[in-house]
Amino acid sequence: EVRQGAQAMTGEISIGMANSGVKAIGVPLMQTVLAKYPDLRLSLTESLSGATLMHLMASQVDLALVYNPPADKDLVAEPVLEEQMFCVGTPKVIGRSKAPIAFDDMARLPTILLGQGLSSRALLDDPVPLKRLEANAVLHLNSLSAITGALLAGLGCALATRLFVREQLKAGTLVAREVVKPKLTRTLYICRLRNRPATYVMEEMQRLMLRLIAEQVGRGAWDAKLL
Repeated sequence: EVRQGAQAMTGEISIGMANSGVKAIGVPLMQTVLAKYPDLRLSLTESLSGATLMHLMASQVDLALVYNPPADKDLVAEPVLEEQMFCVGTPKVIGRSKAPIAFDDMARLPTILLGQGLSSRALLDDPVPLKRLEANAVLHLNSLSAITGALLAGLGCALATRLFVREQLKAGTLVAREVVKPKLTRTLYICRLRNRPATYVMEEMQRLMLRLIAEQVGRGAWDAKLL
């Protein structure tokens, strides 16, 4: 009976993801749940990384993929992957060259950033360069579509991953230049609340998400390094 109950995978599971997580594994996750666990009700919430963390802390989701969460005694956070950050913009703003750009040079360009606080923290592990970018930002936006629109309109450049602007890079409307001196990265964590005991469904979904992430990184669809 215990074995059969574990295999049944019934009930509900709520998962929160930052935009990159949904773009990379959202569809494979939904396909797998529908095919393998038809009796499981999946709720998937997409939001900015800071908002995703707030959803988790408020118990609105059971598991969350979050970038650079702050240290918190109530949070169990497991590092999953590390992404390199790029200077992204139109050729008119950052140049047509795809050669690396020094951080000092990027810091002089008009910058478009996520809103300050938990959202902007999701961009970088290191707060020092982030503060420099915030000081020179021409726009603080809490909308990914607004950021993409502002970039395409040539209003400034942004610190982002290749995955974030994958379609625009492929179309040639935006250019991505590696940021160096220093190289900038951010880390993705899979998180849950410490005071909520992990159920079999939560553990199985965590294993599934980690497997899908590893597959996407392995085939080059997610430009990142597994941790």
